[in-house]
Formats: sequence, structure tokens, C-alpha cells
Amino acid sequence: MTDPWLTVVGCLPGGALAPGAPAEALHAAAVFGPARLLDVVAVTPERRRPWPSPFADGIAALLSLRGTPVTVLASGDPLNHGVAATLLRHVAAEEMRVFPAPSAFSLAAAALLWPLAEVAQVSLHTAPPEAILGHVAPGRRILALTRDGKAPALIAAALTRAGYGDAALAVCADLGGPGASVYRTRAGELTGEMPALNVLAVECGAGPSPLTVDALTHDGCVTRDEVRTLTLAALAAAPVAFGHLWDVGSGSGSVAIDWIRRGGTATLFERHPGRLAAIAANLAATGTASAATVLAGDAAAALAQAADPTHIFMGGAVGDAALFEALWARLPAGGLFISNAVTALAEAETIRRHARLGGRLTRIALSHDALIGGLTALKPAMPVLQWRATRS
Repeated sequence: MTDPWLTVVGCLPGGALAPGAPAEALHAAAVFGPARLLDVVAVTPERRRPWPSPFADGIAALLSLRGTPVTVLASGDPLNHGVAATLLRHVAAEEMRVFPAPSAFSLAAAALLWPLAEVAQVSLHTAPPEAILGHVAPGRRILALTRDGKAPALIAAALTRAGYGDAALAVCADLGGPGASVYRTRAGELTGEMPALNVLAVECGAGPSPLTVDALTHDGCVTRDEVRTLTLAALAAAPVAFGHLWDVGSGSGSVAIDWIRRGGTATLFERHPGRLAAIAANLAATGTASAATVLAGDAAAALAQAADPTHIFMGGAVGDAALFEALWARLPAGGLFISNAVTALAEAETIRRHARLGGRLTRIALSHDALIGGLTALKPAMPVLQWRATRS
């Protein structure tokens, strides 16, 4: 077996190399790494290979030197969401040796005195800010690797929209170096740019208050709490979870608001002036307005103005056959359509669509407690016929 030609060395921000890393690694024919590490480690100019953009070009350049001694410098542990994990897709394990420094997760946990085994560890380097919402839960602690100095505020905004504005945040910056710092705040208060090299720590706390009909502004045209919960569960069953939702006949905006709080974006279609005012009030009260677009007036006429959907929810005008056909035509392959029918006309149209397009029908029948003659009884609510279909 030949000796490995590729050496990957973890570093601390101040330039200290991983324990056990051979000094001769810095004298390889080529030393790849981010420019900031090549600077602090003082790699000689003829050996410097700063990673280019796009990153794939750097991998191609590295692979062109296969068999020649090459070193890669990386932050922290190169196998923990790091470059070594990426290189193993292109290089056999026997061609590489890795010397890890403490990971960014370990350094952040030490700075905060958080037992690392009890913390969710995620990388948001290439993910959108809303990806954090897949990891939040009441009582949970999260350490997230971020893309740059702008990312913490964007992630905090996503947390706030989802009802986690009171979550305690700590931006742990330049860990392991002389300029290490920890900035503490709340998700709803974090603005501005942080140091580029940072780990975002999140303490979710009690989590968001549930969105309830009683907390919303509405005129009675609102998806009830239990039905909304089942509707969101059905929408989340699509292959693309929490993408861009069209909420047609939005009423109070409750379905779109819950969708946004779970990490998606939405376009809300509504023609009734009073309900448009209610939607605006509810979006403002829940902090979700920045992820929502409201289109007033006739929905069919407004479709051309809307960003393409991944999901469509038809809560109002379910019996409008022409509008349904226009909506279905805009739904991409793999997109999910949900409708909730209450009236006889809407139910009849729903059954016809199911016969023609397939999908699944579900009857939602609920009863709530009510006093009758001074005694408690269960009073049935109007049943809902829900249709769910994925476009092929």
C-alpha cells in the first residue's frame, strides 16, 4: 500500500495546527485552503492554493495533482461538515490522512458550557435560513454552523416568524483565536452583521404559542384549529415540504401563517376587503408578513402575478371549476393540491375532481362541547371534505 498523498489538517482561527499534524505538511507541493488560513499559517507563495469560487474548480485542481504531496488546511474538524468529508467523495480513504482540530461545535459548546451530547448540531453553510426550523422544538438547544456574518440575523428572522422570537441566541465568533467573542441576544432582537466566522447557538425555550382562532382577527371565515392542523399535516406530506404555498380564498390567512411559521413562504389570494384587512392584521401580529405576498381581487386574474407554487391550498371558492383548472395548470409535477369543501356545491365538485384526477378524500367531522339544558353535550361542527392530490 502506498503512503497517502493527500493530508488534511484542521486548524484553529489563530493558525494553530491540529495535534499531531506533521510540520512537513506545510512544505507540500501545494497547500490548499481558505485565504485567511493560508495567511495566518504563513504558507509560502509558491505553495499557496486559495480555494476558488466555485469550490468545485478547486477540487478539480487538487485532483490534477493526484500522487503528488498535497495538503489541505481546514477550520476545526475537517470530517465534521468539513472539506475532508467532501473530498472523500472524490478520493479513496487510503489516499488521505486527516488531523482534526477541535470542531466549531466543540469550541462553541466549551464557550457556553453546553454538554455537547445534549445539543443538536447542524450545518447551514449551504442551506436557507429557514432550514433551522426543521430542528427547533421547545426546550431544545441547537448549534448551527453558518454561511457568513449576515446569516445569524437571517436565521433569527426565520425563528421569529415561526414564533421563536423569545429564543435565546448566542453568536460565537472567531472561536479558538485571540479575538474570540460571544454575543448574546434574543431572536427577535438580532439585527446587523456579525463576524464572518461564527457558530449560532439557539436555546428554543418554551417555543411559540399555538396559533388559535381566538388569537386571530376574522369575521368567521377562518379555518378552525383542528382542521388547520390536519390541513398542514396533509400539505407537509409532499416531497417538497414547506416550499411556496398558494392560499386561495385565504379568509383570515391562518393556513398561510401556520405554513410560514413552519418555514415556508406563501401567496395569499383574497377578494373581500374586510378579510384583506384581517389578513394584514394577522400577518403583522404573527411577524410573518415578510414571507407573505397578498394579492387582492379576483384570484384567477391575479395568478400571473404570483411566484410559482410548490403547494396549493384552496379553502375558499372550492366550487369554482374554472378557477380550479387555472390553479391545477400552474401546479408543477410533484406539487401538492389540498382543498377543503364545506358546501354541497363544493363537495360535488370535489368528488368529480377525485374521480377524474385521483388523490385521496378525507371526511373531517368534529364535535365540540356545548351546554344543552344546563348539561354538557357534544355539538357537531360542519363537516369538511378534504381532497389531497399530487400532480403527476
